[in-house]
Amino acid sequence: MVFWIAPGTALGSAAYVLGKAVLYLLPVAWLLFVERGWIAVSRPPRGSLVIGAVSGLAIGAVILLTYAVLSHRIDAAAMKDMLAKNRLDDPRLYWAMAAWLSIVNALLEEYAFRWFIAGQCRRLMAIAPALLLSALIFTAHHVIVIRAYLPWGITIMASAGVFAGGLIWSGLYLKYRSIWPGYVSHVIVDVAIFIVGWMIVVR
Repeated sequence: MVFWIAPGTALGSAAYVLGKAVLYLLPVAWLLFVERGWIAVSRPPRGSLVIGAVSGLAIGAVILLTYAVLSHRIDAAAMKDMLAKNRLDDPRLYWAMAAWLSIVNALLEEYAFRWFIAGQCRRLMAIAPALLLSALIFTAHHVIVIRAYLPWGITIMASAGVFAGGLIWSGLYLKYRSIWPGYVSHVIVDVAIFIVGWMIVVR
């Protein structure tokens, strides 16, 4: 709705908010009413944040290098048009969105996709299929957004990168039983993505 059917409209925004509400409230409802548990915040295990930062810097470097090599294949005009439809060609709104997605939304995604989805997958299956399935679900969540900005060839490559990130972050969660190392990595990667996006806007 936001990127294809009703961009920049109240309908698109309402669909976005509703979708996010389902994504983030369902795990809470499951915890409270199915598992009869309670919400708790844990401290990151010793050394896990360093591992998260190193993985994020490595992935971010790959993103920036890939852009440097393939920037000529990106339709900058189409991307600028999509951003303009959502009023994100304004640098204040663009970087406000970037801050929200990199800091808050990344945390929510780690909670939903790693704590809930990867954690539930691991309960049902061995670690390898749990990693693969949770990463596939995470990737499916992003393909529609990526395709709105990029041609199919680069969308496939970017989606492969999302899948790799999903594998790494799910692996970090299952190893440390904490979303914090994946979150640190996720924030760094999102910052790299938004730097690339802005480089496209201003070029």
